[in-house]
Amino acid sequence: MVQCMDAQIGDYRQLADPAIKIDIQDSLDYVLQLWLRGLLDDRWPSALDLEPLVAYGRRRVHQGISMESLMQAARSGARLLWEETLKRAESDSALMPELLYRLSPRLLAYFDLVGQTLADAYAEERRERLSWRDRLRYELCRLVFNNPEDVDGFRSRMSALGMDSSALHVGLALRMRSGDGLAFPDSRLNLLFTAIRRLLESDSEALLRTVRHGHLLIWAPLLAGESLIEGEARLATQMQALLRANAGVAAIGLGLPDSGPRGWQLSAEQALKALDLGARLEPQQVLHRYFDFALYDALSQSDNVWRFHECLIERLSREAHLTRTLEAYFEHRQHRKAVAGALDIHPNTLSYRLERIETILGARLDDVNWQSRLHAALRLRRLHNKTDPG
Repeated sequence: MVQCMDAQIGDYRQLADPAIKIDIQDSLDYVLQLWLRGLLDDRWPSALDLEPLVAYGRRRVHQGISMESLMQAARSGARLLWEETLKRAESDSALMPELLYRLSPRLLAYFDLVGQTLADAYAEERRERLSWRDRLRYELCRLVFNNPEDVDGFRSRMSALGMDSSALHVGLALRMRSGDGLAFPDSRLNLLFTAIRRLLESDSEALLRTVRHGHLLIWAPLLAGESLIEGEARLATQMQALLRANAGVAAIGLGLPDSGPRGWQLSAEQALKALDLGARLEPQQVLHRYFDFALYDALSQSDNVWRFHECLIERLSREAHLTRTLEAYFEHRQHRKAVAGALDIHPNTLSYRLERIETILGARLDDVNWQSRLHAALRLRRLHNKTDPG
């Protein structure tokens, strides 16, 4: 039976731990002994007799055996036992009818009982395990947002979930199309999570998810040996693929890679902020990387820095067309022909306006430092403009 299972069932063939193989052999021994004792005593297994089978079924959950493989093993064992029994009786014409008409129904009923007992025990253990893991995930998410200083608690929960507490993770925030929040059934949410897991080629146990501020939030690990830039770029590409394939996702925000409870909190907040900043600064886009907005977010946190940049734009506000000209100048990457076409003005008119901007601000638009200041000023202005269409 063991040889048959190794040959036909992948989960059993891939087992490397000798202790597990011994446990499987012991379970087969017990199933056969229970069968033979039942025949000799002419009695059906009691609840007490079945307790070891319940324990075997529960252990298979933790040994990496799937329910499908467990049931396949039970069916294979029954078939093999019956084939071997028939071989030993095929030369005895008196014994064969007894086997066919009296023993075979009992054998079928016995292995049906064995299979059902194993399946029920496996399912119950699986439910308890999932419930336990769900509780751990809930505690972990709660710790990340409410008590990120508890590094030991973070490590212990990550270890219990089989996750590497030192690994770098990236926060992913998904905004759905169905209005504000996750206004669709859990089944659809589970399907979306499964699609993300497959896209990332990750075990579902390695991905932690929660719902925050009406968005689905997921922490995805970087691959071993992957740099911060490589990992963030890979996830951005994979999320673009998700947006193309899943019509239920309206936009996705990506945080920056980080580790530990404080790092997880920061990356999650960055992902959520990327959604907000992206909607206001680049509303035509659906993938928003915090990396693209980090500078403007940092600048906007300081009131005096913001006021200084705002003052630059205010000096142009007396001539409103100058602000629009400067915006077009950056939108079209300083290509004057494209800028003039976008504004529907003559190139000479554009040159006059740009010279006028330089005169008012005392700036030089061919200077990289001034370009960065003015571009940042325009973006900060949009961030602080509550009536912005984004």
